[in-house]
Amino acid sequence: MEKVGRYSGVVGNMGSEDLDLLECLLRIDQNLSLDDRASAPLDRLVEGGLVDREDACLSLTTAGIERCRSLQHRIASDEEAAKVLAARGIALADIMSRK
Repeated sequence: MEKVGRYSGVVGNMGSEDLDLLECLLRIDQNLSLDDRASAPLDRLVEGGLVDREDACLSLTTAGIERCRSLQHRIASDEEAAKVLAARGIALADIMSRK
């Protein structure tokens, strides 16, 4: 029987694309304006069923609310992981450079 490396996956911090999506979701949820840079992420959110767009009004769908929560949890998790690494004397930059 061949051994499979179960723990071979790399866990990385949340990328800038996910951060952009989160910012769009939060701005829509708080009824704040989006700037021109948000047009591509906004289109993806609408196509993905995370945001409803009626005329000029944007609102999160139930799935959008859940994705927003999930991304916020991911950020909190990344921050806690960075604290653990810092307590161990390991800089996050050191980990990222090993990829």
